[in-house]
Amino acid sequence: MNVRAAFDLARAGNFPSVASNVLAALVLSSSAAKTLAVSATATKNWITFGINLDTFPPAGLLALTVLAGCLIYAGGATLNDVFDAAFDRARRPERAIPRGLISRSGAAWLGGAEMSLGLALLIFALGASPIFGVALAACILAYDWLHKRWIGSVVLMAGCRVLLALTVATILNCGFTSALLWWVGALFVYIVTLSLIARWEYAPGAPAAKIGRSVGRLLAFIPLIDAIALALVGAWLPALACAAAIPLGRWAQRLAAST
Repeated sequence: MNVRAAFDLARAGNFPSVASNVLAALVLSSSAAKTLAVSATATKNWITFGINLDTFPPAGLLALTVLAGCLIYAGGATLNDVFDAAFDRARRPERAIPRGLISRSGAAWLGGAEMSLGLALLIFALGASPIFGVALAACILAYDWLHKRWIGSVVLMAGCRVLLALTVATILNCGFTSALLWWVGALFVYIVTLSLIARWEYAPGAPAAKIGRSVGRLLAFIPLIDAIALALVGAWLPALACAAAIPLGRWAQRLAAST
């Protein structure tokens, strides 16, 4: 298997949005976010709004958490193709397993290793909650198994992103701030909407190519939700970084699959 096939299996075109979600989760779960949200509500002082929060998490923490998030995402996406192998042979023959670039069992081992390593980084290296980590893995596997047979799986798809964010938020042991909960609520609604649109791609007579392009754009714009949430609590530099993930995601989608 070549590297490009591995990145396509992982839907690496979506890694910028995963990194953006991780950054937002770290910032919005920090004690500074809690303090700043209270201060901003009380004073409405836009001159000082953001002074305490307008910094990034420590570089090492951010890098490891982004790596863990991308590995978990890659594992879930790869296992998704394992579950969908029969469907893809009929409807998506360009994917890696139908093309014979990797066997179904080989993809299963790869996806399992990616997810396990990502979860190990989050839980054992970074100290995230094992309960949330296990819930995240269960949600991903449930989605991979059910999504082609149950329309309600769009809730599971959104739950995967939300549980990743909440698992990351447990790293700092600061509790769930109101800003974090509002953000994951908005993220949940966005992903459910996106997933419902994506399901139309395979409906009889549907313009599959047009829907696929629209879904790709919607995936690339996930960081906009992060940027807005961060801007609302005054985290301007992290918000700008999340906004920059939008064009980065569109560029990544030209290099590797996102759907």
